[in-house]
Amino acid sequence: MKFFPFAIALAASSFLCAAGLNDDQRIAKGAAASSALLQKLGGEVKKNMEASGPVKTLEFCSMNALPMTEQVGKEHGTKIQRLSLKNRNPLNAATGEDKALLEQWETMLKNGQSLPSHELKKLSSSQSAYYKPILINNEACLKCHGDIASGSPLGKAIATTYPEDKALGYKMGDLRGMVKVEISE
Repeated sequence: MKFFPFAIALAASSFLCAAGLNDDQRIAKGAAASSALLQKLGGEVKKNMEASGPVKTLEFCSMNALPMTEQVGKEHGTKIQRLSLKNRNPLNAATGEDKALLEQWETMLKNGQSLPSHELKKLSSSQSAYYKPILINNEACLKCHGDIASGSPLGKAIATTYPEDKALGYKMGDLRGMVKVEISE
């Protein structure tokens, strides 16, 4: 009989877990995780750019962007990815439905439409994905993703570090990619 309250508590927690998150909770979790990632990466890039310039910042990003992304995901109990049609790191290449969504957003921009602030998609009965567009909205982004001369020190560093780089030639307002936050319930 003394285990009865424990059994009720266990059953209640199992019911709550089975009920899952509602859409507003999924959106809030995705927004919090994506904002944390963009703030952390943006802050580190800005700090490195000011202290060391674009070549050293490229080195910093090549070694730290993926681990920082993974860390933020763990801190928020999610899996986070930065994905792009024009990726620098092959691990950030969009595929499947993610690629289709980015292509849809590209078409919207080309047609003069505004992009949504986010999209939420159900991936399975227990998993959702929150997508946030990443736009080139800061001149600093163009220092490494704009028109970079291939013979410049930065151009050479990009070619050496990322021989299959596609993340150049962006202009202000262009769609750089997306943050995808996978939320398990």
